[in-house]
Amino acid sequence: MVNKILITGGSGFIGSALVSKLAKDKNNEIYVIDIEEPKINLTAKYEKMDIRSNQIQSYLQKIKPNKIIHLAAQASVAISSKDPILDNDVNVGGSLNILKSATQLNLSQFVFFSTGGAIYGEEVGKKFNEENIVNPQSPYGISKASFENYLNYYSNKFNIPSTIIRPSNVFGPGQNPNGEAGVVSIFAKKMLENKPVTIFGSGNEYRDYIFIDDVVDFIEKIIEKNTTGTYNLCSTQKTKTIEIFELLKKIIDYQYEPIMSNSREGDIFGIELDNSKASKISKWKPKTTLIEGLNKTINHLKK
Repeated sequence: MVNKILITGGSGFIGSALVSKLAKDKNNEIYVIDIEEPKINLTAKYEKMDIRSNQIQSYLQKIKPNKIIHLAAQASVAISSKDPILDNDVNVGGSLNILKSATQLNLSQFVFFSTGGAIYGEEVGKKFNEENIVNPQSPYGISKASFENYLNYYSNKFNIPSTIIRPSNVFGPGQNPNGEAGVVSIFAKKMLENKPVTIFGSGNEYRDYIFIDDVVDFIEKIIEKNTTGTYNLCSTQKTKTIEIFELLKKIIDYQYEPIMSNSREGDIFGIELDNSKASKISKWKPKTTLIEGLNKTINHLKK
């Protein structure tokens, strides 16, 4: 049976990687909506559309997907703090627009990309799992948690099998090095151009970095098996921002020290996640080490 999969935000960093991979399978028919032009030209059918558009319902009725992977979002914690109304409008309003329209389809799965980094709050030394109560510390985290609740409600009411993915800091080739989020790409591009690099905070802030291919690998596994539930996707390794800086500096042979600046509103000090639930799915585990991932990202940026 052919899988008709709609990917929202399919021109973004994670979306492009997912489209690339899933479009190679002849059993998949891929549809993409995004406000950006596609980065890749495969067999996927692109539609330039905002998820808040009043055309969403008629578009979904026209293509009738049996799976939706919802990635489209306002994805910056910093922007969400500056403009919480925009953040809510896209991440809650736009997502609800997709979900409400999807209730009229016969979906076998609705996959939502939430956040692992910004949903649990902060407790130094604790590894958060999916059972822990969410306690977001930014409008971005609040909007993602809010839509999770809507998805659970609609999923039960309309019997839509749903999957919530809570990724840690995803990095790799194709990540926007000019945006507000994505420290690996931002630092690497500036170093390659011999420009100053700014670290917000003390540099001791820590995150869990997971490589893009490992995320795509997990999504492939869950859509193949129609797996439902909520999953943290992470490497389980905590890495300080200053360590990311030092590793990139060494690989690129960058000569300067970082410029230290104040933390940005909404940024937490550190987050560690537990991925043992995800690792039970088809024996999934992250395969790419941080160093391998950094090298691949740098090589991509050089091209």
